[in-house]
Amino acid sequence: MSIQDLINQLEKDGEYRVLKKLDLNQTYNEDDGSDKKIAIFLDTETTGTDVDHDQIIELGMVAFEYNSDSGKIYRILSEFNELEEPTIDISEEASKVHGISMEMLKGKKINDDDVMKFISKAGIILAHNATFDRQITEKRFPFFSDKYWGCSMRDVSWKENGHKTRVLEFLAYKYGYFFEGHRATIDCLAAIHLLSKKLPESGLLVLNDLINNARQNSNRIAAIGAPFSIKNKLKAHGYKWNPKAKYWFFDARKDNTELELQWLHDNYDVEGQIVASFNASKRHSTRI
Repeated sequence: MSIQDLINQLEKDGEYRVLKKLDLNQTYNEDDGSDKKIAIFLDTETTGTDVDHDQIIELGMVAFEYNSDSGKIYRILSEFNELEEPTIDISEEASKVHGISMEMLKGKKINDDDVMKFISKAGIILAHNATFDRQITEKRFPFFSDKYWGCSMRDVSWKENGHKTRVLEFLAYKYGYFFEGHRATIDCLAAIHLLSKKLPESGLLVLNDLINNARQNSNRIAAIGAPFSIKNKLKAHGYKWNPKAKYWFFDARKDNTELELQWLHDNYDVEGQIVASFNASKRHSTRI
């Protein structure tokens, strides 16, 4: 009996689920002659989670080929991983997550020219929390602002496909594999593997769904005048606080804007206001 036969036997009655360790050196689809583009999946490890204060200590990127119409992934092209010594201490919380110490970073410096060369042919940069990764990456490497960005956390219809959380490790389990993170390049490869899967309800490849959503314009909805008592409910729904403008906001795709405005009105009697419109060149950045 083969290993696959054993797996099928265990899983057939739904009592067990077998997870496979992520293969870091796989080809997803053979060349079929279709047009291909290059995308880069990016992940950072940092001194902490405050974009304004903290710094990148590890930059990981993985370039891969894909078809922009179908979302089909073909092969991994190349990997980039470099460390950098920060000018501030690594927070205890961050160190527990990625396991990187100041001693490991001593004398390390990420080469800007190498980074620029690596991303030069990519049409889009992807990250699993692009709101954080884009902002902290552009702070260190301003030339990333010339790229379009997409987010495998927020630009994929996870909720509509029955997934209650968007944590990468959890989504990996749901799709039958596991990986040993939290280091930047490993997380990139794990996320690319996720992009190759099919969503259970729509039947679309995850990357296809992401690209379709990223192509849409977005509207920033401000819940101006929302009472303090509903801040936790807004946060749970995906709203973020703008400390300068003093309001909670939500970035809705153009086709979901009316539903989001209706949600604010019907649930909390708040009249949302559209304060900005933008596309993937600015989405997830600080330039809105």
